[in-house]
Amino acid sequence: MIAAKKSGRFPYGWVVLILIVVLLYSTNPSEPQFTSFLKDRIREQVKGDETISGDLTRLFSGPAASLAGLGTVRKDYFLCSTYELSLPDEEHLFLGIMDHFIRIK
Repeated sequence: MIAAKKSGRFPYGWVVLILIVVLLYSTNPSEPQFTSFLKDRIREQVKGDETISGDLTRLFSGPAASLAGLGTVRKDYFLCSTYELSLPDEEHLFLGIMDHFIRIK
């Protein structure tokens, strides 16, 4: 049997991989972060709308996002999460990774 050669090099690849996994795990967004994201998104949609409906939308964006957050199904994959938001006529799917949300569907 031939013994495996020891290269004597430090395994930088493994260290980088472990650091990436730790980074992804520690920045996996939570459900309250998703609710906050929804609230910000609702406010962005009415930005610049100075009518009464725009004011009411901004006023109720927090409760609306909380209600939408209740209807959200989160699947946690430890390094990232998916959020499925079901509205009466639409379905949305978001990927939560590194404290950001990306709309998939």
